[in-house]
Amino acid sequence: ELKYLIDLNKYLSNEYRVPIPILTINGEKHVNEKYWLYEYIDGKVYSDNDVTHLFDEKELISLAKLISKYHQFLITHSQTLSTNKKTTTREHLINELKQSTELITNRDGIDLVNQYYLGCYPLLKRLLEESLSRQEKSSIIRSYLIHRNLRPSKIIWSKTTNEVIGILDFENINYDTLWRDLAVCLSTFCTSSSPSIITDVDRMRIFIQEYMKQMSGGIAKVSSQTEQEVFHLIVDEIILCACEDFTFIYWQYIHQNEKFQGIKALEFYYKRA
Repeated sequence: ELKYLIDLNKYLSNEYRVPIPILTINGEKHVNEKYWLYEYIDGKVYSDNDVTHLFDEKELISLAKLISKYHQFLITHSQTLSTNKKTTTREHLINELKQSTELITNRDGIDLVNQYYLGCYPLLKRLLEESLSRQEKSSIIRSYLIHRNLRPSKIIWSKTTNEVIGILDFENINYDTLWRDLAVCLSTFCTSSSPSIITDVDRMRIFIQEYMKQMSGGIAKVSSQTEQEVFHLIVDEIILCACEDFTFIYWQYIHQNEKFQGIKALEFYYKRA
């Protein structure tokens, strides 16, 4: 993680900020090869649950420029940051849904949460199977060590210009497609003011247009995909993310009931999927 951040910081070359370690009194970057302190980055972040702030066109364009720069680093920096191995998230989720459903149906009594889970199962299973089929037919198999959690609480904004200035929290980097990063980003930054619509497609397109523009004009070429093809790839990942969140919340209900976010949370992610 530390080498990743140091290399990324060099690549960004003061254009954007990421957490970098404060040197110890001995000039070392860490203590006992395990512990370090990050430099403070002056700026502001938004809460993931802040429904009062809708990111406007200027903010989305600024965000797209940052994410494209970060992704160019992943594509061009080192072969160790990528792999041709496809992710198995879809298969894992299908199995998890199936196993949970079998456990519920074998119980004597079914409560409201489990009843809701059973009702959601057919559609979620179909969505995941369709997504798996598209993945198997796709020629895009490159995965990178991506952030995986690019949501409002992880993006730093200038206090004065309201431009994006950096990214936080790289603790959970893992191999996945660039579309996964974009899916998490768009599903949390392009929310809608309408209670009946979760994600604003028009605002998604603003971000994607700028992202594609930056990537096609930069050092790295994402792929030969058109903007419409990229849009569909990202939407597919948004569905996958929603299914993951849905199964995680149900897992909390079973294994960490005190942290269960309620049936409303299950409804939210089912609706998003």
